[in-house]
Amino acid sequence: MIFKSKKEALEKLLDVIEIDKKNLLVLSINKRGSFYAKEIANKYKLFEDFLFIEEIKSPINKDVSLGAVSEIKEYVLIDEFINSFEINNDYIFSEAERVYEEKILKDIYNFRKGESIISLQNKNVLLVDESINTGLSFLCAIKSCISKKVKNIKVAAPIASKESAEFIKKLVDKTYFAYEIEDFINKDFYFKESK
Repeated sequence: MIFKSKKEALEKLLDVIEIDKKNLLVLSINKRGSFYAKEIANKYKLFEDFLFIEEIKSPINKDVSLGAVSEIKEYVLIDEFINSFEINNDYIFSEAERVYEEKILKDIYNFRKGESIISLQNKNVLLVDESINTGLSFLCAIKSCISKKVKNIKVAAPIASKESAEFIKKLVDKTYFAYEIEDFINKDFYFKESK
C-alpha cells in the first residue's frame, strides 16, 4: 500500500505537478480520474472536463481489453490480443460502436447534457487518471488529442506502472507521476481505502 486515501494520493500528485496555466485544459479520461482532475482544476483555477474513453473487451475473456475508443471515435487496438484470440474486425468495430453508444454517449449526456467536448485545437491539455496500468486508455486519449490538434499534451496520475510510464513519456510533452511502480499489480492494491 502506498496511499491511505485518494486525498493523500492527490497531495502526492500535487507535489510533483508544475502548472503553466496558459491555455490549459484539465481532462479526466474516466470517472476514477475525475476527483484528481477536479481538484487540480480548482487549485489552479483551470477549466476541467472529461475526455471519455472506454475499453473494448474480448468476447472470450471480459477481463482482457482488445482496445479502447474515445468520445471522438478514435481507436487504439491491441493487435497481438486480437490476433491471438482470432477475433475478426466485424466484432471489434461493432463492439466499439456498442461501447460508444451505450457507455460514452450516456456519460456525455450525464456529465455534459449531451454537448460535445469543447474544441481542443491549439490548447494545452493535462490528461488525468487515478492510475496507469497498461496505458491503453491514456494511449487512446493521447491519440484523440493529437487528432484534435492540441498544442501540448501532459499526463498526470498518482501511480503508474514503470513500463507504461516510460512508453507514455515518449509520446507526450510532460508527465507527472507521484510513483512509478516496477511490478504493478492493480490500482486497488495501492490504496488502503478507495474513497
